[in-house]
Amino acid sequence: MKPIFLELRHLKTLLALKESGSVSLAAKRIHLTQSALSHQIKLLEDQYELTLFERKTQPIHFTPAGERLIQLAYKILPQVVEAELDLARVKQGEVGELRIAVECHTCFDWLMPAMDRFRQSWSLVELDIVSGFHTDTVGLLLSHRADWAVVSEMEDVAGVSYKPLFSYEMVAICSKDHHLASKEIWDAEDFADETLITYPVPDDMLDLLRKVLHPKGINPTRRTSELTIAIIQLVASKRGVAALPYWAVKPYLERGYVVARKITQKGLYSNLYGAIRESDAEMAYIIDFHNTVRAESFATLPDLLVLERE
Repeated sequence: MKPIFLELRHLKTLLALKESGSVSLAAKRIHLTQSALSHQIKLLEDQYELTLFERKTQPIHFTPAGERLIQLAYKILPQVVEAELDLARVKQGEVGELRIAVECHTCFDWLMPAMDRFRQSWSLVELDIVSGFHTDTVGLLLSHRADWAVVSEMEDVAGVSYKPLFSYEMVAICSKDHHLASKEIWDAEDFADETLITYPVPDDMLDLLRKVLHPKGINPTRRTSELTIAIIQLVASKRGVAALPYWAVKPYLERGYVVARKITQKGLYSNLYGAIRESDAEMAYIIDFHNTVRAESFATLPDLLVLERE
């Protein structure tokens, strides 16, 4: 018998394939390229001289050999995670406070699954969301009014550390019978004569304005709303158009409330990072919260892209 070859990373890869159903989605979920993931699986199959799954099925269909390793992954990986958390608790303690600040106003919904999962492992860490609209979440960190913040840009600020979360596409939305609904790709000029419905934040926090419209000298009529669902309802009622994350509007697209269109030929993409104080960089429950948010986002939100630190 050959020496033991199997590693935890192999089990994590197979589990990502099982739960996502495709190589491309699994690669995003575990932050690998498709080629790197495929190479890892090929080495595993060569080692055991067995095929682990059928390549041309959608979703992926595992062979008996693959299913055996999947069973092992479901048994072993949760125990490994729990053991690592136990070690962190022994070293740093289980009690603490984690105050979360967001600058993007679609953040609350997608944070909920991660917060629920985090509480299962850190029941004695008090979670709280810093309420209100915040244009300077980094300032909240430095003034110790928040402990972890979601930001869209990494600023060079002393005492603050950043870790990537994910990248996502912003799409234009309009009512089903809007005159631009038949146009698959919107250019900057298409927004010129429209009422643009946005969150009530400064222009430099809105990627559509900062990256697409203002460079072309376009500044459309504006209307604001604090809630994503309210923006979508206004758009559906022909009160204007908007630009929102695809993952935030997908449920409403599926119900036919509005339609979504690509913004410029290359698309409009935005990034999210987690920011913490450098003094907290080794704090186990903060590190685990960030990793949980990232993992849950890739598991639950559609069409995210892996974001490497720039």
